Amino acid sequence: MKNEDKIGELLAKMVKGQDKLIEEVSEMKTEVSQMKTEIFKQSLQTAENSRAIFKLADEIRLVAEHEKRIAKLEVTVF
Repeated sequence: MKNEDKIGELLAKMVKGQDKLIEEVSEMKTEVSQMKTEIFKQSLQTAENSRAIFKLADEIRLVAEHEKRIAKLEVTVF
């Protein structure tokens, strides 16, 4: 009986350990899911920032071209 009691205790510990492991895995799945959502949001924001940067670069290029045109006009007129 002593061995049977010991086996029963060990099995009970194993079941508790498995329950704890299952709980931890479940928490990890939730965290990973939240991370995926956050990464998706950050990717969208990065894409939007990239578009804004390209648009700004085009505007800066236009302003620089205006300066060149004005300089040519000034040389021609004066």
